[in-house]
Amino acid sequence: MCMRKLWMLCACAFWLGSLCAQNTAVFDFFQYEGVNRFAAQAGKTRYQNPILPGFMPDPSICRKGDDYYLVNSTFGYFPGVPIWHSTDLVNWVQIGHVLNRESQLRLGSTRMSGGVYAPAIEYNPHNNLFYMITTGTGYGSTTIVTTDDPKKQNWSDPIALNDVRGIDPSLFFDDDGKAYIVNNDAPAYPAEYDGHRAIWIREFDWKAGKTVSRQQVIVDKGVRKEDKPIWIEGPHLYKVDGIYYLMAAEGGTAEWHSEVVFSATHPLGPYTPCKINPILTQRHLPGDRPNPVTSTGHADLVQTAAGDWYAVFLACIPYREGLYNTGRETFMLPVKWQDQQPVILPEGEVVPYFVEKSAEQLRLERKSRQKGTDFYHPGPLWTKKGLSDAALFIRNPAGGFWQVDNKGRLHLIPKETGIHELANPAFIGQRITSWTFTATASMNFIPAAPHEFAGIVCFQNEAHYIQFGKTVDASTGLPMLLLEAVKGGRSISRDSAALTGAAMQGRLLLRVTAEVPDAYVFSFSADKGRTWTQVGPPQDATLLSTRVASGFQGATVGVYATRQ
Repeated sequence: MCMRKLWMLCACAFWLGSLCAQNTAVFDFFQYEGVNRFAAQAGKTRYQNPILPGFMPDPSICRKGDDYYLVNSTFGYFPGVPIWHSTDLVNWVQIGHVLNRESQLRLGSTRMSGGVYAPAIEYNPHNNLFYMITTGTGYGSTTIVTTDDPKKQNWSDPIALNDVRGIDPSLFFDDDGKAYIVNNDAPAYPAEYDGHRAIWIREFDWKAGKTVSRQQVIVDKGVRKEDKPIWIEGPHLYKVDGIYYLMAAEGGTAEWHSEVVFSATHPLGPYTPCKINPILTQRHLPGDRPNPVTSTGHADLVQTAAGDWYAVFLACIPYREGLYNTGRETFMLPVKWQDQQPVILPEGEVVPYFVEKSAEQLRLERKSRQKGTDFYHPGPLWTKKGLSDAALFIRNPAGGFWQVDNKGRLHLIPKETGIHELANPAFIGQRITSWTFTATASMNFIPAAPHEFAGIVCFQNEAHYIQFGKTVDASTGLPMLLLEAVKGGRSISRDSAALTGAAMQGRLLLRVTAEVPDAYVFSFSADKGRTWTQVGPPQDATLLSTRVASGFQGATVGVYATRQ
């Protein structure tokens, strides 16, 4: 036997021994099934919004030839920045994550809405490289990673640009070979009001991988300075027919969100607001309109090979009173050029859930036959081959607490870290992508003490979550099921169920069901799903909404184990 095989066998034996010694939770499967409310209405000639449902904010898009690539923010989750591929702007497939190793992303003890936000992806035709620029990677205020092919899933280690501060950087590669970085930062003088920001620009030498000019402000405050506009951010620069267009979000990322655009004859300006602004917003529409889409903004543009233009942007779908658990999602609309400027949606019009595919989209869809990701039925969270691309850790995974065996079972070692801490708990989950859904896990776990717990959890942040799993009753010393809801860091609901017979030692099915978006029901089965027993009353799921929990991310659901 070769030394490599011997080492692997010894390592596996050691690891399995550790599992047995630490009351490991063994999960046969975890399955998420969402409900697409409008699936039957799309038809074959229309695409459906959102194109990326669930917690997929801050989209950025680029094209090389017939390939489109799109990225999103991930904040405190690892791996960072999911990357999507499409050949028709209709069907999207996740091809991995841009930041998929610790040498690219160090989250430390960052809060969940910190970390990586507003990534921007761009293709540089001058050196045939793709660039992703973002903030919050732990390697400087602003960092860049590159690859010659996103499908390889092997982006470079970060290049830190410590002189580029603020947030929301993006790159622009001009046709003369020069490149520029635009970003949001504080104004050049003391801010006059809360939310007073500016857009800055500087030249970037892509050959040397560094900035080479002094930064300067190209937009101060926003479109109408007299109105004291807030949070001008998320800038992108484009060149169309010799004119430079600077597009940015304005109004904050909540219901007052909008997209605005400026133009100039030189990349450094001066920039003047275009005649039509905002070019996208839903802020003046009645709140009681049916099926509202809100908070539209943070857009990016892409031109197809046929010359058509599209915009991707974030938006929210509240189930009532501004409440949504799915976070900010990615939408897409065709762009119309009017008075020599782009318009995503005329002010006063509602964002549609369905959009007619262009003739070019239909042609490319037939040509490629690419089947997009089913976001509402994404398949298992793991298989024998390992974790799926949908799988997320809370911050950098540390301590080797999980393993998938050759039978496709996930072994999860309970950590002394709890899910309420600013650290890495033993949690593996995925995004909640719809108002209503069912998530089911099959688990075998024998806790030895009341501080040991394993099961499923619906998670928004360290202070807002609902956990449901197996532990030990401190008064009887017997296994039981515990259901607990935490809001604002305080336990607001705590229910339990005693276990008898085979349920005390054998496998259990654990399930969370959202038949309505604001109340989640938790239940278990000890007979392979033939009968189910509900534990406690329906839980108040509004605590998982962004409005209640605050922050920028949406909710996730997954498996969890602790021995705290």
